[in-house]
Amino acid sequence: MLIADTRALREKAFRLVCDAYRREGYELRYGSESGLWCTVHHLHPGTMIFLAEKGEQPAGSVALMPDSPLGLPTDRIFPEPLADLRKAGRRLSEISSLVVTEEPGGIPPQPAMHLYRLARLAALHIAESTDIVASVMARHGDFYSRFLLFDEVSPESRLSPKTGQPVIYVRLNLETMETRYRERYARTPSRRNLYSWFFQHEDEPAVVEWLRSGRRPMTAGELHYFGARKTGILAREGRDVIAVLEEEYRKAGASET
Repeated sequence: MLIADTRALREKAFRLVCDAYRREGYELRYGSESGLWCTVHHLHPGTMIFLAEKGEQPAGSVALMPDSPLGLPTDRIFPEPLADLRKAGRRLSEISSLVVTEEPGGIPPQPAMHLYRLARLAALHIAESTDIVASVMARHGDFYSRFLLFDEVSPESRLSPKTGQPVIYVRLNLETMETRYRERYARTPSRRNLYSWFFQHEDEPAVVEWLRSGRRPMTAGELHYFGARKTGILAREGRDVIAVLEEEYRKAGASET
């Protein structure tokens, strides 16, 4: 597992996601020309992207996006529950662009679970979030409700403006996750024991330190490369969004080169 913290690694992750979505036949509204699945929220300096490799080939990726003045991707599909969470003082992060190139048989699917584990640790310890939200494919609703024990899984779907696919809203309360997983999975044997998978790793302090040390925002050059030269996202989003991003990069102390 890698943190995609360079232009080359980020581009590899963006291309992997775009290729995966194309294979699924999604009606892509981003990346059709560049071959990169890169949205304005990927450009935020607090976004962390994880890349799984098998040999030297990309095998999976996920992005963890912090709440900010840009909002979150799910705000564009399910704004109502996110507004309620913010009003209640919850601190949000979003899991986005989770893909794996192959899913071996058995539960849990290990590549996806490794990526989820990193996203959870980053949300909890780096972004200091209380909740993870996401807009996921409607056909995966049972996986999130019955297996991953997300607190909320919306019964109704809406169309994603990015892919044209029906998606549902899901939310995971990070503050109560351990209790729920212990009650549900602590006595479950082997790979199905998600309590052990997420909460009984002796290497967790080292992984959290690795996440802290590997958190590197895009440089100004990378922002221009992905946001303007490769995708044209910044021009489409307009001056107000550019001004927000510039302020977020200033606060993050991002490098110019």
